[in-house]
Amino acid sequence: MLADRILMRTIAGGHKVPWPEPLTDQGYVFPKDYRMNDFPRTAEGDIWYDIPDDDYFSWLADYLPNNLPEFTPEQQKIADNLDSYRRLNGFWIGDRGGWYDNEAASHPNYEFPDNFADIGDLTVVTVPDGGYTYDEYVESYKDFIDDDERLMTQEKFILDEFGWHLALEEEKRQFSQYWPGFRKMDAINVVFMNISVHHEPPDAGWRVYLGMVLRRIEDKALRVKELEDFYQYWREMVSK
Repeated sequence: MLADRILMRTIAGGHKVPWPEPLTDQGYVFPKDYRMNDFPRTAEGDIWYDIPDDDYFSWLADYLPNNLPEFTPEQQKIADNLDSYRRLNGFWIGDRGGWYDNEAASHPNYEFPDNFADIGDLTVVTVPDGGYTYDEYVESYKDFIDDDERLMTQEKFILDEFGWHLALEEEKRQFSQYWPGFRKMDAINVVFMNISVHHEPPDAGWRVYLGMVLRRIEDKALRVKELEDFYQYWREMVSK
């Protein structure tokens, strides 16, 4: 299984670490990006945490296409190919983002020492209490894979978890830097959909990709529709 994953990096020992599967599609990579961190304000200049959805979508429809940051190499690759990569839209970003946020609630299942990438020693990782072990993975999937698929080896399973670890740690770093005044959604919030107005808005990490879509749409009503689609399908996928 997962034979064609996109490489994130190679660590010591020549071990290849893949991107988390929900962040990839057709050779493109979509890591979360929290740099677009503006938010509507009240008349007094305070964060308008409880802004009604209609007002928020109207604000986003103007803010996102007009404030895109300098693209990362991965984002530039997507932006350069939007004419051929037509599946990028509000529905798809919400569907993919919701899948990722749902899956992130159950990763990583190993604890990695800070120098893991430098030493590449798979024997030093540990499974915390309640972690999903390699043996449990084999037991769960052995009877359900297709004839042309293979289960991951234990090495690949650990490296897959390390990819999740790296992606989630980078998200936490970015969120702490760019979103003061908000709380990061964690696994419990996502699983039980217990998200308050003070938590990060679901679009926060996906704004660059939404902005790419919206800047190609002149009609504001259609831009708002893309945002409504994003939220609808994000909610559906994250709650599965």
